[in-house]
Amino acid sequence: MTDTNYDQLRVRYRARTIRRKVTIGIGLLLLMAGYALLAVSPDTPSQWVLIRVFVGFALLFIGFAVAILPILSRLTGGDD
Repeated sequence: MTDTNYDQLRVRYRARTIRRKVTIGIGLLLLMAGYALLAVSPDTPSQWVLIRVFVGFALLFIGFAVAILPILSRLTGGDD
């Protein structure tokens, strides 16, 4: 393998690793936003409680999927 092929492989691996870390970070931010929306104070109007809980659970679900999919694909070897 020549140096240029090795350099290209190294650059692609580094880009994939950075992309995976950024995806996990975005997923964790979505999880934190979902938890923040679920923290409803007692004086919140009832119509906003339903919206906040619905959006909070949606963000939890999406954030978990975004954060865990890169980890699962790495463990199962689907991203080699």
